Amino acid sequence: MTEGTFPRRMALATDLSHRCDRALDRALLVARAWQAELTVIHALAPPETMTLFGSLRDLPSWRRPPDPVRKARDRIYRDLVREDPHVDIAVHVETGSPAEVVLEAARESHAELIVTGIARDELLARMFLGDTVDQLIRKSPVPVLIVRDRAFEPYHTMLVATDFSESSRVALETAIRFFPDTGLSLFHAYDVPFAGYLGRAEVEKQFEGYGKDAADKFLAEAGLTPDAARKVSHMIEHGVPEALLRDYAENSRRHLTVVGTHGGGMVYETLIGSTARKIIDAVPGDVLLVPDPAKRKAD
Repeated sequence: MTEGTFPRRMALATDLSHRCDRALDRALLVARAWQAELTVIHALAPPETMTLFGSLRDLPSWRRPPDPVRKARDRIYRDLVREDPHVDIAVHVETGSPAEVVLEAARESHAELIVTGIARDELLARMFLGDTVDQLIRKSPVPVLIVRDRAFEPYHTMLVATDFSESSRVALETAIRFFPDTGLSLFHAYDVPFAGYLGRAEVEKQFEGYGKDAADKFLAEAGLTPDAARKVSHMIEHGVPEALLRDYAENSRRHLTVVGTHGGGMVYETLIGSTARKIIDAVPGDVLLVPDPAKRKAD
């Protein structure tokens, strides 16, 4: 594993509304730290070409509305230069399906990370995944950073959810590569079979011992030195992963939750790994979703 080899290119998916302001701030913060090029991607809906008086193309130039692509590009450049003139920024505006536009533009720009915000239900006062974000986390071959929190400062801590699989190992390695100076905690949730029959406390104690051994082996396989592994805190808990992570996030300082996905093909496209999706839905803070390595190879 190589620490600190930061991505040189990243992408921000934005609909230019206030809901993406937090994602914009986080993207600028990360791009500045990595000295990476940031491609800002915005998709436009197909234009209305017909009016009461015929096609817009039939109108004289002085009566036609401004070119929407140029208008969007000008707005993005204006806003971003004002936000941070020191970040290398490229802008991609295109008409089409938002998810498809974002994924293709990210691919063409060789982005290694896609940053995006989420929608807010004002009536219910909660954050939820919109259709575009849902498609991004199902289809992106590169990690997706879903931003919910305000980006006041770099991440100080990150919690990596693991089931000790190859997918979660790749998620751990990716998190360390992206944020090598960030404090690391390893989280694993487990169920206790026959606990009611054998005595839950005794079985849990035994499972915690197994979890500690598995975590140590997992960190070694991920390439952490013994000194680095000793600095990683272990959270081996009995219960449902998404519920435990939600409770932890609500009762601790803001942090980044990291989760990997499993599978491929139609199952991957539909579920992205049921546990991963449940974690994304449940955790109130920022989440870094790292796709299954098999999907990366396939793409």
